[in-house]
Amino acid sequence: MEATEQIGDLLDNHCADCPTRQELNKIHGSTYSKIDGHCNRECPVGKQLQGLSKHLTRS
Repeated sequence: MEATEQIGDLLDNHCADCPTRQELNKIHGSTYSKIDGHCNRECPVGKQLQGLSKHLTRS
């Protein structure tokens, strides 16, 4: 499976219904930097997404 497919799968199956992300959104509103900070530093799925992003290239 390509990195883009894996990323889409993770976003659809883990991030879309993430209760932590939903709670942070309620607390901080649309301040994505606070929400993404949690996802990038604390969430294992977020770390997996970061690893997959290294396989993406511009065309």
